[in-house]
Amino acid sequence: MHPPSAIGIGRRRVHLTPLDCVIRLACTVAFLAGLSIPSAVSAQVVQGRLLDASDGTSLGTAMITLVDRDDREVGRVLTRSNSGLFQLNAPAPGEYRLRAERIGYATSHSDFFSLAVGDTLALDIRARVEAISLRGIEAVADRQCRVRPGEGLAVSRVWEEARKALEAAAWTQERGLYRYYVLRIKRRLDRSERRVESEDRTYEQGFGEAPYVSLPADSLLTVGFARYSPDESVFWAPDAEVLLSDDFLDTHCFQIRQGGDAIAGVVGLGFEPVPDRPVTEISGTIWLDQSTSQLRWLEFQYENLDAPRSLVEAAPGGRVDFHALPNGTWIVSSWSLRMFRARVDVDTAADPAAATLDGITIEHGNVLQVQGDEGVVFEGDPGGRIAGTVFDSSGVGLPGAHVFIEGSGAEVVTDAEGRFELAHLGPRTYTVHFTHPHLQQFGYWSEPTEVRVEEGAVAPTRVDFEAPALAQVIHEICRGVEQPTAPLFSGTTLVWRNAILTGRVTSEAGKPVDGTSVRVYTTTSEFEDVVASIDALSFTTEWRTLAMAPTNSSGFYGVCWLPVDESLMVVALDEEEEINPNDVGQVLGLADLFPGSVRLVTIPREAPYQQLDIVITSR
Repeated sequence: MHPPSAIGIGRRRVHLTPLDCVIRLACTVAFLAGLSIPSAVSAQVVQGRLLDASDGTSLGTAMITLVDRDDREVGRVLTRSNSGLFQLNAPAPGEYRLRAERIGYATSHSDFFSLAVGDTLALDIRARVEAISLRGIEAVADRQCRVRPGEGLAVSRVWEEARKALEAAAWTQERGLYRYYVLRIKRRLDRSERRVESEDRTYEQGFGEAPYVSLPADSLLTVGFARYSPDESVFWAPDAEVLLSDDFLDTHCFQIRQGGDAIAGVVGLGFEPVPDRPVTEISGTIWLDQSTSQLRWLEFQYENLDAPRSLVEAAPGGRVDFHALPNGTWIVSSWSLRMFRARVDVDTAADPAAATLDGITIEHGNVLQVQGDEGVVFEGDPGGRIAGTVFDSSGVGLPGAHVFIEGSGAEVVTDAEGRFELAHLGPRTYTVHFTHPHLQQFGYWSEPTEVRVEEGAVAPTRVDFEAPALAQVIHEICRGVEQPTAPLFSGTTLVWRNAILTGRVTSEAGKPVDGTSVRVYTTTSEFEDVVASIDALSFTTEWRTLAMAPTNSSGFYGVCWLPVDESLMVVALDEEEEINPNDVGQVLGLADLFPGSVRLVTIPREAPYQQLDIVITSR
């Protein structure tokens, strides 16, 4: 008999992707209801059904494993969820038996049977429906931390149920059965963890083995679960394959842990590295539901980090949440990794021990949806939400407005009624803004609104915005600059000053260029200048300064009441710089030194509000 206390089987599959919480975008074949297909005419096939021994009804969502006389696994498959059917291929003729495992129930075995070359054997397994409960297991039952604990111990009972779920998760992961839709978040916090410095969000989808996989077990156990240096630190977390591996089981001991009042109804299987491990390790707890024996989540922290105390006290670690699907497959539904960021001052750069905490980086992944051949099999938790409406100045919902969280990749566009919802947010205070393409050309940004998302909130936190009228925006840009009533002259043609030019001055990296002003030159003339030219019989056409505007801290500028339908020279200069716009050599030299800083534009009368962004390639 296969002893319930045997802690796992060595895994043979090799992962090539680190836990940077990535989607494996590998192609996969169609999922044929969990059945293996014979790969050759001469294959040895075992097919059958798992039945309840008491009444003969079918039992689904069980893992059927084909083992040889030495109890070595040679194949496994999940039974169909509705019929209990299964099919397995044996790699060679020989003697085998089947092992049937269901989470929360005792393990059943068939008798040994022989397979000759090309045999197809029909064999039903009758299982005793004997429920296993983890209720009543307490941490005091076995205080000793044991490597591969023996049969009959409480820790062994808990491990057996965890192992079944991990085996199913590894099997699901190996076969790449599903298309995953995943949200990945990388959030940078300051040292106090009260301020979000930046947050990048990416949505990804594709067929793959799993939302994330870790490094191979032998690599992690040899080089460690983290690599620290003052310049860069890399962290990995274990997946199901690693937790089941002989390498992991031989280098970690296990003991029972209680959830306590904060997380009642669960029992924990704690693990920690054996003494004197020379590499960075992990310790943690695998949590299971006491009533159903189902795996819930894994939490862990890093040990043996050869890093300064200030970094270790930042408590780097992680969490992986597991979820059972109705057909017996298991997926990782979310994961997170908490890492420190080190900072080394210039005068202590040569001393790694002098590194101090610069901040915390959180890498988090949420599986939003999982699709299989049967359609959608999993919908993720939307998490915390902020919802509301953006209204225009008349009180009507404004479609096409952009609502976003400051320092974040979280952004949505309002629908036809001006409604929006930001989802997948953690419990904290967020700074929310909105804008609209029609307002963006004037550099309009709403005043920030602080919104608190509470832990466990069912309903979204609501906040509404009101967009200003266009006249109000223009008034703010042109504050203190009256629109001239007298026209300009282009030769003998009247030119009206109705145009407004706005934009941003940035470097190639998108950063505002400090200490810059935007100057606009024109060849049109004021009425007085035209009269003076007539009197002097001099009608030369030269560029002259018409207007100038400084950039603000974000690089925005606004120049008001420019002539329409006339060529204008727009130049970005340092505030103390001057040029002679009629000196062709000087203008060309400036354009050559700072490409993009000199632009020629014409603003048409039918579109008097124009945007011109100036990108200076070097300064």
